[in-house]
Amino acid sequence: MVNKFIQSAEAVGATIKHFSGLDEAGPYLASLANGGTVTTSSLPPQLATLCSGMASGSAAPADATLCVSRAEAGIAATGSLLIDLKSAEERGATALAPIHAVFLDPATIVPDIYSLGERIQQLLSAGDQAYFSLTTGPSRTADIERVLTIGVHGAKELHILIMEGV
Repeated sequence: MVNKFIQSAEAVGATIKHFSGLDEAGPYLASLANGGTVTTSSLPPQLATLCSGMASGSAAPADATLCVSRAEAGIAATGSLLIDLKSAEERGATALAPIHAVFLDPATIVPDIYSLGERIQQLLSAGDQAYFSLTTGPSRTADIERVLTIGVHGAKELHILIMEGV
């Protein structure tokens, strides 16, 4: 299923990288930030610590070069990511930064959107405010004279960082 996810995600313009640990992922994220500012959506403590060391200057979403998130699940059929974004600031972070890097645990990849029902129910039952994003590749639109434009309604680049246990 991981191979199908990778194939589908690459077909819609995402960049896929595999990492065995944070010691490998850190330098890659730093290269994506390229000295710019880093913002995040809610992250587990080990990922939050990794990203806090990279931030330089203001990490306000509108000023960020890179946004780092964690996906709740991946959908193999489409290469999509289910991202739980509880606050408006988190939603802004994923849409305003030109580069979005998303950690994905391969164990959370499901065959299709219908297989997400149980996971979504668990997230909704947690009692927190719920806002889910299904992200498929970098932002793209052809609204204006049918000319494809990347990055109008979100990130110009989507990097999916596959790593077990995140």
